[in-house]
Amino acid sequence: MASKNYALQTAGWSQSDQRAYATFYDQHKSVKFPQGRPWWAVVERSAEGAATPMPVGELQPNGWSAPWYPAPSYMTASVGKAVPGSSLQEHRFRIDYTSMTADRQRAMREYYDRAVLEAIGQGWPAPDYGEAITYRLRAIVGPPPLSPKIPEAAMAEDPWILGFSDQENEELARLLASGVTDILTAAQSEAKVDKVKDLQDQLEATNAMVQKLLARGMEQDAEADANKAKMAKARAGRKPSQTVAI
Repeated sequence: MASKNYALQTAGWSQSDQRAYATFYDQHKSVKFPQGRPWWAVVERSAEGAATPMPVGELQPNGWSAPWYPAPSYMTASVGKAVPGSSLQEHRFRIDYTSMTADRQRAMREYYDRAVLEAIGQGWPAPDYGEAITYRLRAIVGPPPLSPKIPEAAMAEDPWILGFSDQENEELARLLASGVTDILTAAQSEAKVDKVKDLQDQLEATNAMVQKLLARGMEQDAEADANKAKMAKARAGRKPSQTVAI
């Protein structure tokens, strides 16, 4: 008797044939995405008729991009659950920023607790929570954990972090690049250099214009003095008028 697996193989069955794509929408709506940002994922075909098919793999942005994407574990938690104000048939989900923020805050507190203990052990000043960690202390405790300010900004609908605007949020960009706000990103450093150069060029151009105006003013003064001298000489050279006595 042929096994079930053999029967499936002879029929040309493959697992990929049983999968399809579905679109899911998060809670971030905009003019471009009135339903929310769309994400695509692979789902089982057998679940296509279900109210909300569960993704087989990770959710991926569908036709948009952003400087930051939340971890998958915080994205799929609400898939298949009712979202207030919508129906399950809409394939909607909510990114769990509350849990993400709490997890990051806990990691940050643990990081600073460790940094304080290490600093005291080394006889160095202990940092306050949220304070910049010195280079020598960071060499021991490592870089800071992911900042809770990122999910807080996304929950507050920051347009740049959500991919709705090209206008960079400089503080968030620094947090994404290095985990701290006092270190410029490479792009920001380059932009700063370009800005300084532009200001220097503008200053040089202004100075050149001022010097040109001063030189022109001096020429005009010299020309005026020369005209005065010429007129004075002309007046001095005139002969006095003669009167005839009667």
